[in-house]
Amino acid sequence: MRNDPYAASASALSRSPGHITPASQGKWDVLSQPLGATGVPLGGLGTGGITRSSDGRFSRWTLKAGNVRNFDLPANGFILRTKPENGVARTIALQPEPASDVLSKFAFEPQTPEWEGLFPLSWHRHAPVQGITAETLSFSPVFPGDLSTASRPTAVFRWRLTNTNTVPAEASILFHFANMNGWFNDFAEGPAARVPAGCFNRPAALNNGVAVILDRKRTASSPPEGTGEWALSATGPQQTVFSRTTCFDGTGDGGALWSAFDTTGDAPDLGAGWVTEAGFREVSPGLPTAAVCGRTQLAPGESADITFVLVWDLPVITFGMGRKWYRAYTDDWGRTGRCALALSQDAHKNASIWETQISAWHRQVERQLGEAPHRAGMALNELYFLTDGLSVYTSAEGSPDGRQHFGLIECHDYALYNTLDLWIYAQEAVARFSPELSASVACDFADFLLSEDLAPRKHRWTASIFPLNNAGACPHDLGGPGEDPFVVPNSYTYRDSTLWKDLNCDLVLCIWRDGRHMGKAWKQNLFPAVRAAIEHLQQFDRDGDGLIENEGIPDQTFDNIPMTGPSSYCGGLWIAALRAASRMAEEARETALATQWKAQADRAAIAFSELLYNGQWFRVDSAGPLSDACFIEQLFGPFIARYYGLGDIVDPAKARSALRSVYRHNFIGEGKGQGAVSLACVPDGADAALPHKDDTSFQTAEIQPGFNFSLAAQLEEWQLWEEADCLRRALYEQLYIKRNLVFQTPAAIDVDKPTCRAIINMRPLSVWWMKPGPPHEKQK
Repeated sequence: MRNDPYAASASALSRSPGHITPASQGKWDVLSQPLGATGVPLGGLGTGGITRSSDGRFSRWTLKAGNVRNFDLPANGFILRTKPENGVARTIALQPEPASDVLSKFAFEPQTPEWEGLFPLSWHRHAPVQGITAETLSFSPVFPGDLSTASRPTAVFRWRLTNTNTVPAEASILFHFANMNGWFNDFAEGPAARVPAGCFNRPAALNNGVAVILDRKRTASSPPEGTGEWALSATGPQQTVFSRTTCFDGTGDGGALWSAFDTTGDAPDLGAGWVTEAGFREVSPGLPTAAVCGRTQLAPGESADITFVLVWDLPVITFGMGRKWYRAYTDDWGRTGRCALALSQDAHKNASIWETQISAWHRQVERQLGEAPHRAGMALNELYFLTDGLSVYTSAEGSPDGRQHFGLIECHDYALYNTLDLWIYAQEAVARFSPELSASVACDFADFLLSEDLAPRKHRWTASIFPLNNAGACPHDLGGPGEDPFVVPNSYTYRDSTLWKDLNCDLVLCIWRDGRHMGKAWKQNLFPAVRAAIEHLQQFDRDGDGLIENEGIPDQTFDNIPMTGPSSYCGGLWIAALRAASRMAEEARETALATQWKAQADRAAIAFSELLYNGQWFRVDSAGPLSDACFIEQLFGPFIARYYGLGDIVDPAKARSALRSVYRHNFIGEGKGQGAVSLACVPDGADAALPHKDDTSFQTAEIQPGFNFSLAAQLEEWQLWEEADCLRRALYEQLYIKRNLVFQTPAAIDVDKPTCRAIINMRPLSVWWMKPGPPHEKQK
């Protein structure tokens, strides 16, 4: 582990930068294009995220609730100046040269820095400049056990400058950033079309340092979405000389700033700046950009640390239909958007404490899961989604139901909050980080299951009309950001999810899992929803064998794979849900229901094996065209039951046989050792039953990381440790090394092709089902 904060942990993931860019047919191709460089997102839960990529650019922005923007702005970055004693100064901007001629007087870094990431930490190590090494540790204070701290809109950059020369040297680091007020209030996907009006910068006093506030004129006490205060600030040792530039034009050539900084090593005073105007339509105003700087003298072999902080106090979020919410951090810091300086001062005061807490958390995870990058490293890094999964964490103040709400997007391409058939895969990760946040999601779904909204929705493919929210049918999601999430659910119309067989089961099992922490009274309060969920699904047990039946359509999370009759996916979840519901009925003193549901679960478990086990594995379903295929998630329900203390649904010997079959056919065979495809051994001609005639590989022959992490956990649950470890290593190799999809894990990748689908996806949080396992020496 790290004794030195600038030395990466054993779990950190050394990366050379790779990139992604759009390709055809809704997939992405791994190519060398500038907008896709990966990086650890900065920001707190529900604050929106900013990614400083591996090459030093600030390149991904999730500051608008429910939206991702991919662009870089040369006005945002760091500049290093070095001057050995009796030598000449050399100055370099620590990011790649932009394609445009913006800031043309800057000299940009000719080579990519070394980079590592272990969420929420990242390290950039730049090539020495005249014997001065510059490295930065960047992070936001996201760690479990302190939601107030983990939900702050704060990023810390701790620079270490080291003189490797035999003579003294002077070194300066300058942080410059544009005033981006008004940029993040719509669903556009690139930079702002023009600089918004009313923006200006102003200096601010900071204890033992220097700060600049990036502000905007207001027309009301509460600012609109995307407007507030930003702040950049710097502190350091007593001998550090601090300076600032309140304003320069980040769309100009940068000559005035560059020349003065190169000459003196300090940020120059270029005046108070200006307030941006609306201007002519064809000419954008100048971009007010600020800079703060620290300069220090270094003896031979000496190092100095200078800390910079970026804060964005943007208190309001607004979704598509116009409802205004306050972010959760405003409960502590106010809702005026005037707290950037206070947040900055607090960050400088506590940065070292936060770093210690993060390191302690990392050590704990590594002790539990093992230090290998494909174990603790992947588990920690997939938590990037808590920040960058377009996360929403609201205040109860102003909420229509007087409660806080937490939401993660399914992915940017499928923009739906807390999609339940993905949430069941992500819940374990969120619950380990914050049980209360996880439980709040279950409460939201339970409320909607007991309510009804018969407003008509139109089916994407059949054009049929179905109700928005049927009472008793758990909604698919808590709404899309373009609509009215947490108030209007079920923005999904790709299929009619009111007919799905897995969602009610998912909710019952989520309540069971969250209830282990929240307690008996909490579960009893949600028992009406549990009862309604089970009673609603009873109609689909048409032959009385205890199992519910699918209807020959994609009526579950694999929404392009039709299932007919009892299925291994929905049938297993149903039995697990019956067992969980029976336990909760006992706690609610509903003895008759508890006995009835337990007996039905026992009866259904017998039918499950009799109907679906073929001597090697559990079939997809009992009567569909894909029935005999080998299916990646055939044991998902039995796994959930076993993992959460509900006992065995299938004979363990049969489970191990099935899992070995999936390993052999889906992973080693058709997945070619890169990952497990969802369906293997598909019968000839069965592709004709799939909805996507133009791409029958969609969901079937893809490697879907979220399901693969689930499969690895299932292998561990039934003690197939070597197979699980091999699969986890393969996923690490494909996602993090070969395809550079770290911190942007997709819904799916293709075998032997550099394409992927739906990056920044929720389901890969299932990596947190990883079990400690046997001694880790066996896995090395």
